[in-house]
Parts: sequence; structure tokens; C-alpha cells
Amino acid sequence: MKKRVQQFVQQNLQSLRQKGSFAQNFAVTLSGTAAATALGFLFSPVMSRIYPPAAYGEFAVFNSIASNLAMISTFAYTGAYLLPKTQEKFYALMQLTVVLTLAACLFTILAMLLGGHQLLVWLNVEAIGNLIYTLPIFLLLFNLATIAGGWYLREKQFVKRVGVDITTILIGRGATVGYGWWSSGDVAGLFIGEFFSRLVAFVGLSVGRIQGAYGVIWRTFSWAGIRAVALEYKDFPLYVLPAGFVGTISTQLPIYVLSSGFGATPVGLYSFSVSLLEIPINLIGSAILPVFWQKAAEIHHNEPERLPGLTLNLYNKLLYLGLLPFGVITVYGDIIFKLVFGIRWEMAGVYTSYLGYYYVFKLMSLATSSIYNLMGKQRYVLWSNIALLIIRGIGLGIGLLFHNLNLALLLFGLGSLLATFLIDMQVLSLLKLPVVRIGLRTIAFVSATLVVLRSIRFGIEWVLS
Repeated sequence: MKKRVQQFVQQNLQSLRQKGSFAQNFAVTLSGTAAATALGFLFSPVMSRIYPPAAYGEFAVFNSIASNLAMISTFAYTGAYLLPKTQEKFYALMQLTVVLTLAACLFTILAMLLGGHQLLVWLNVEAIGNLIYTLPIFLLLFNLATIAGGWYLREKQFVKRVGVDITTILIGRGATVGYGWWSSGDVAGLFIGEFFSRLVAFVGLSVGRIQGAYGVIWRTFSWAGIRAVALEYKDFPLYVLPAGFVGTISTQLPIYVLSSGFGATPVGLYSFSVSLLEIPINLIGSAILPVFWQKAAEIHHNEPERLPGLTLNLYNKLLYLGLLPFGVITVYGDIIFKLVFGIRWEMAGVYTSYLGYYYVFKLMSLATSSIYNLMGKQRYVLWSNIALLIIRGIGLGIGLLFHNLNLALLLFGLGSLLATFLIDMQVLSLLKLPVVRIGLRTIAFVSATLVVLRSIRFGIEWVLS
């Protein structure tokens, strides 16, 4: 796997030199991501006043099932799209992922016919009704859009991708708001909006530069070629897929636990709060990670002694960047959500308070997330995700045992924070950095910011009382 990562790095560096400056690609990606993120955020207050928390919760359960199936169905081979040096191998890899997608859709159709209703009962979301049978369609559209997106990434078509992302949000969220307003917040509106989002993404990415290669892919279809690339890139289903699956399940664990133990409304409140917390993470990650990955890979190969300093510098900057905004949402989340989204979303702000400071550590982990791959320690990713899953599961299990929703989410947030912090320290220790001093310094900054913000709120409440 280490050899694969080195090939990936070398190929990307060569491609960047050949197809334009990295700064230009970075600028396009950042501006496009910022525009798409801003559009998504602007739609949120409108949608929150149309759809009740229960509708969000029911759709969150469905969407988590669809995303898990999408990840498993391709065996993570889409992550290898940048590795083949020849177009013949790349086409064979695409053929492999399409075949796996079609097989997964057929299997899902059969599974839904046999046990779709039982699945709804088990997850306590019977209100979805027959919409559960649209799962194979969503799976197909999502995978096809992912395949096309990976193709555009290989071709460095950043401008095209940015345009598609913005169009997808406009049409998808527009359909969600329009149908929701007409139907008085029926959950079907969320399904319709997601359907149009995935359809537009697939169609938008399927036309243009790559369209002319469809005939070649069909004419060169070969089971022998598919088998060859499946074996050549077998590390992806063996290591990348399990790590990704465990990480996704770990993130989505509250959805399944809260749905089965407390109903759809808490799931909706939780999902809405997390979707807003993820906005700055996704924005900053999309802007920083490509730049950091390229620079870290270059330094690792040419001047490895500089990698620890580069990583620590980014780690500290992300700490400073996240302290205040995530601190504010931690301390004032209930007030902010009540004012911006309405009184029925006030508890979503409370749940956000349980998770806010975990997102400071999640933001800092952007500096350490690629180090395992650079150092050829992919198995550490799997074990780290397993540890995170266990810690989160214990916290949610305790809350479920006492049938205490607030306790479940509080322990989930604290467990996530602790596990992420320890994983970051382990990564920094691999770089031979002074983790004790770094850890104490991080805790001191986080604690001081929290004390100041809490004191300000206490003072305001005392004056107003």
C-alpha cells in the first residue's frame, strides 16, 4: 500500500505541473466551495421553517443507509481513479465500479422487496412508507455521480465541477423548498430535493469533455481487464474500504441509536445541528487539504525533516481558527438556533453545544489526517476508526441504558473529542514531536476560551435577571 501511495503522490505532482498551477486550482476550488457552502447555508433557515424535525430525522435515517450502501457497493475502488498510469487501466477501473454498482442495485431491489417494511419498523421510521423502495434509485444515481466526479478529478476539470456543484444545490434545495411549501412540510419533499440533486450532479458531470470517451469504455469492456485491475488495486477493498466504513458508521451511529431508542424527532434535531457544524469543516477542508497534501508529499520525499514542523504549524493555525467560532456555538448554541431557525429548533442548538468543541479537534485533525498515508501506515487509520467507534458506542449506550437523550449526546460529544485528540497526539508522536507539551498547550487554549465565553454568558444573564 505504501508503494500505491507513493505512486499516487508522484502522479498528482506531475499532473499539477502539466495542467496548470496549483494556486489556480486552489483558487477555483476555494471560491467554488465557498459559493456552494454559502448557498446551502442560505437555504437552511427557510427549510427549517418548512420541515419539522421529525421529517429531517426520517430522511436522515434513509440517507445514512443510502450513503453506506454507496460506499460498500464500489469496494472503495473509486478512490484509486488517480493511480493508473494508462487510460486503458483507468477505463477498466471505471468498468469495474460500474459493474459493482449495477450488481449492488439489483441486490438492493431484492432486499427491499423481501424486507423493506421490516427495516422501517426496526429503525422506527414507518412514516417514510413506500419511499423506502426508492433506495436502489438513489444508490444508482449517487454512485454514477461519484464515478463521473472521480473522472473529472483525474482530468483536473475544477471549473466544470464547481459549476455542477452550485447548480446541484440551487436545483436540489429549490425543489425541496418548493415541494415542502406546497405540501406543508411533507417528508417526501426532502426525498425529491435529494433526487434532483443527485440527478443533476450525474447529468452535469456526464456531459462535456468526458462524454466522447463513453464509446471507448463500452468498446474496450473486458472481464479479463476488470479482473486484472481488481487484483492490482486490491488494497482499496482490503484496507481503505473497512477504514472508511467504520469511520462512516462511527459518524452515523447517533442516527441509528436515537432513531431506535427515541424516535425520529431527536434524529432530525441532531442531523440538522451536525449539518451546520460540518459547513465550516467542509469549507476549510476543501480549501486546505489539497494544498497541504501536495506540500506535505513534496517535503516528505525531498526534505522529510521539515514535515513535523509543517504539520505542527498547520495544527496550531487550525486551533486558533476554530476556537472562537466553535466556542461560541458551544456556549450560545441554544440561543442562536432559536433566533435564526425558530423555537422548534432550540433543542438542536442544545445538541450542538454538546458537539461544538469536538469540532475544534475535528478541524485540527485536518492537519494530521494525511500523515498516516504519507508514512505508509494505512492500517493505523482502520484501528483509529475502530477505537473512535467503540468510544462513541459506549457513550451512546450509557445514554440509551438510562433512556436519557441529553446524556447520550453529551457522552457522544465528549468521547468523540477525547478520541480525536488522542489520535492526533499519536500521529504527532510518529513525527517525533513533543506531544505532552503540545497536548497541554491545546487543552489550556480550549479551556481558557470556554471559561471566557461561559463567563460572558453568565454575566449577561445575571444583568438581564
